[in-house]
Amino acid sequence: MKEEIEPPHKELEALPKSGEIYRALAASSRDAILGVDRKGTIIFWNKGAEQIFGYSSEEILGQPVTKLISEKHREGHILVLRAFLSGNCGETGLIEGEALRKDGSTFPIELSLSIEQQNGKFLGLAVGRNITEHKHMEQALRESAERYCNLFATCLEAAFSADIQDNTSAGNKALEKLCGYCQEELIEMKPTNILPPESREYLSKQVEKILSADEPISSMVHEIFKKDGKRILIEQYLNFINRKDKIAGFQGFRSDITERDKTEEQLKSSFINLAKIVSHVIEFCDPYTATHQQRVAELACLVGENMGLADDVVERLYFNGLLHDIGKISIPKSILTKPGELAEEEWALIRAHTKQGYSILKDANLPWPAAEAALQHHERLDGSGYPNGITGDKLSLEVSILAVCDVVEAMSSHRPYRPARTTTDVLKELTDGRGTKYNATVVDVMLPKIESGEFRSMWNCRNSRSTAT
Repeated sequence: MKEEIEPPHKELEALPKSGEIYRALAASSRDAILGVDRKGTIIFWNKGAEQIFGYSSEEILGQPVTKLISEKHREGHILVLRAFLSGNCGETGLIEGEALRKDGSTFPIELSLSIEQQNGKFLGLAVGRNITEHKHMEQALRESAERYCNLFATCLEAAFSADIQDNTSAGNKALEKLCGYCQEELIEMKPTNILPPESREYLSKQVEKILSADEPISSMVHEIFKKDGKRILIEQYLNFINRKDKIAGFQGFRSDITERDKTEEQLKSSFINLAKIVSHVIEFCDPYTATHQQRVAELACLVGENMGLADDVVERLYFNGLLHDIGKISIPKSILTKPGELAEEEWALIRAHTKQGYSILKDANLPWPAAEAALQHHERLDGSGYPNGITGDKLSLEVSILAVCDVVEAMSSHRPYRPARTTTDVLKELTDGRGTKYNATVVDVMLPKIESGEFRSMWNCRNSRSTAT
């Protein structure tokens, strides 16, 4: 049998009166709650006030509220309290001051004030809270902000900060020097004003990568406009500012790397010129090898460019191509220029050129891994190559490109011990070895170049890359 639901008209239990609720809250509150009359005499005192100030109700009731104010600030606080206590019912206020405990110690306090009427009588009510920890936190934040501002202002690197919401930016003295704008101009101008159109597009893509990637991009290199209109190349590090889980702005550092970039380009050019000099020295020993290295370098660049590889990778391919057969300098000229078939012992000496090349280059501290390229350019994906029978998963893409280019050039050129192979022979070698001996992607790029004769015309014309670098 279901329980009967009590009818809605049945009388409910009487709720406590509002005064009883107020007294219960006041008694249990950990904040100090005290009441004063118009004259500032304490007429109410709760347990929280006892704990904070150290006075019992018997000790403090009937005493002036000024007894709880430190002498240092008493005069000023008395004026504020008198003005408030002379107000009308319903008025509220909030003041901070220095309170005085029974034991003579002081502490910062926050007082919420209100004026009430109780049984037709005036009651000034104050809720006090010890804000010592709050003040310590405020001081720590101020000191932290000061340290940050000093670091920001005095940093030798050009530091900047930008707010997305109001589209403003700011920077330090080093940034002023870098871009030529003063602080007032930096604050008023839009952050994008100093960016060329292509840099805006590049930065937009890089920011998207930062936001979507698990690991942020360490640096971004792009151009900016100085105030005088001059373009400079900078390296920039970004850090995003989040507010309420939303990106509100960003900050970071910028360095002018224009001269550094020029120096790097000069160094690259010097290394490549040095490689060419070495190639010319080899030419005195073996003209076939010197020409072969130059052609492989050019062909590797052609393949790298058609594969869409980065400029620095294409540069490495060219450099490694110039030096990949440097080990042949250790092979007797009589073998390198010997007409007719070579004996097995002579072939063994020729195959040793990969290890010899590695020995020559490994301690040279070159900016590219030329030693590894010299060692591995005769390795094959299926492990059938030499000197170590390395398999495909351990061969880099750059070595794989060099290996295919080396085969194509060698087969297409005359050697003292054999005539040049036909285009059909070269195509068959690559097609048969595609995906087994040779990297399939590299072969797919190379085949159309061979069929169209583009690689031969490139060698015949000696394209501008050789003279430019």
